[in-house]
Amino acid sequence: VTVFCCLLTGIIALVYSHETRAALGRGDMAQANVASKKAQSLVLFSLLFGLFASISWVIYVLVALYL
Repeated sequence: VTVFCCLLTGIIALVYSHETRAALGRGDMAQANVASKKAQSLVLFSLLFGLFASISWVIYVLVALYL
């Protein structure tokens, strides 16, 4: 998702993913769960934003070419 959809939120999701691993290494399950949920929601947002932007671009190009 970081490479193909949305770079900024993908990088932030990677940071939270790293925070999840660090919390698991410390044995802090509560913090790991919170960071994991944040990373998961950012990845989902990035995916949906990327799909929306791609579909919007295709529609724009088709409308510009044929109208």
